[in-house]
Amino acid sequence: MISILHYLLIAMRIIITIICFFVYGFFSLISLNLKAQHKNQTAALNVLCKSWGLLKYYHPGIATGKQNWDSVLVSSIDQVLRSRTNDPLNMEVQKMLSIAGKNNEPEYFPKAQEAMNLRNLDHNWIWQNKGLNRLHKEALTFISKHPYQGLNHYAQPNPDNDSTVYTPNEKPYAEMKFPDVSYRLLGLFRFWNVIQYFYPYKYAVGKPWNEVLNELIPEMISAKDTLSYHKTLAKMAASINDSHGGLWPQVFDTFTGKYSPAFDFRIIDHVAVVTRTDAAGQPSQIRPGSVIEAIDGSSLKKRIEDYWAYVPASNSGGKLKSMHYFVLNSKKKTALLSGYQPDGSRFNVEVNLKKREILKDYKDFFEMESPVKYKMLSDNIGYVFFSNINRNNLDSIMSPLKHTKAIIFDMRNYPVNGAGTYLVPQYLLKEPKIYSMLTRPDFSLPGTFKYEVANKGTTYSQVGKLNPEPYKGKIVLLVDSRTQSAAEWACMTLKTAANVTVIGNQTAGADGNVTRTILPGGYRVNFSGLGIYYPDGSETQRLGIHVDIPVSYSISDIIHNRDPLLKKALEFIGGL
Repeated sequence: MISILHYLLIAMRIIITIICFFVYGFFSLISLNLKAQHKNQTAALNVLCKSWGLLKYYHPGIATGKQNWDSVLVSSIDQVLRSRTNDPLNMEVQKMLSIAGKNNEPEYFPKAQEAMNLRNLDHNWIWQNKGLNRLHKEALTFISKHPYQGLNHYAQPNPDNDSTVYTPNEKPYAEMKFPDVSYRLLGLFRFWNVIQYFYPYKYAVGKPWNEVLNELIPEMISAKDTLSYHKTLAKMAASINDSHGGLWPQVFDTFTGKYSPAFDFRIIDHVAVVTRTDAAGQPSQIRPGSVIEAIDGSSLKKRIEDYWAYVPASNSGGKLKSMHYFVLNSKKKTALLSGYQPDGSRFNVEVNLKKREILKDYKDFFEMESPVKYKMLSDNIGYVFFSNINRNNLDSIMSPLKHTKAIIFDMRNYPVNGAGTYLVPQYLLKEPKIYSMLTRPDFSLPGTFKYEVANKGTTYSQVGKLNPEPYKGKIVLLVDSRTQSAAEWACMTLKTAANVTVIGNQTAGADGNVTRTILPGGYRVNFSGLGIYYPDGSETQRLGIHVDIPVSYSISDIIHNRDPLLKKALEFIGGL
């Protein structure tokens, strides 16, 4: 009897094992099929995006704005998402080609093109894709070689600045705060294509632009609520790695909370050091020099890691600077802060939070303003807070410094007018010099750019003047992540002088101006509109101004309000 039961148990175990094997195999097969379907769907949407964008910017039947091109795309997206056929892509591409109609534009390719002009141009996807049939590949190739030569309805030279792209006719669909999946993909496809054809730094985003599209398509599809949608929008805006990038209105409040501490702070080595407080509104434990390591039990290091992919910035310093806006935010009006004081004692204290727009007091928060215009330091060294220079005080600042041993220009600020940028070099140079080259969109063939002297044809194409007695002392520029855009531009004009040394740490790496386009929901997404380069063609984007003597800040520097950059500058000059 025991023997029979023994064999029955063995048989049951074998049967159960076989059943489990088949069940596992069945669900594995379903999972593999679903993954394959999702992969095929993403591939089809990828090519749909590119075909739609090519026709939008190249085909006269679409570029003139005669068709509701958004509606055509939304319909095609719906068909691809719902289709059970084997080839929804070619049916939808054929529909787009039929709506566009005949292309009678002559074949066109600009003459005398340099590598700088062409490095963003990419139509290789047409023949590399396996989903498109040969007839559609031939049709799209023809369109890519016969671009519309009139004023494009969707992308035009900016009437206020013809160096950048202007997209005045994109529909905002402002009522769609959480669009359905087709309009979410419409927003992604708009963004991807405007970067594909008009972003001067597409080659420098850090990964192939096609990969970015493949990553974002599934996220846009799977966004099921406002929180996940806003995270995907933020990741999309950050994908170009540009400190000029961003999304407005900003969406970080949705996932970080809208309540912020009332005090100012600096992020150093994954902690926040308090720099300024409103004493009336803070507990005594929070004061200048307090080091905050965690909020509500979550370390700042973990928060920084979690938010990293959502922050639009050209480099790590730029990302950390932007994180000041929300890294200590909460969805509640109070937060528990944990950390230590300069004497080493620890604290855990609850603080009140409030709605705060750091962008409005940006310069104050980051200590980018100063009552000092210029002053004399020891050993005949001049110091100039660069953003305080204007046309009225220019000579009264520069003339007394003419015979100094050295001039330190503090560039950790934002020069709002061009007086210092364009006129200070007159005191430093013996003759005019070119300070920058740029690339700007060539609208005759979207995806190509014109490479030329910055401000070509204007009085600002060079700085300096004939000057028999240019400044002969050392020149030092102090820079860090606060040195961005106009400040980096000013550094480039100053670096035309002889004997210039840059001291500090990596600047923001976002020179030039800002342009933008509209997304469903009324969102505006920003990006740099010009490519900015040194006169020899070397890069500034993402890299920033070249630093000759690297100097970093420490937690102790911030606690004790020390300036290691200025200290190093004085040591370098020989003033100590």
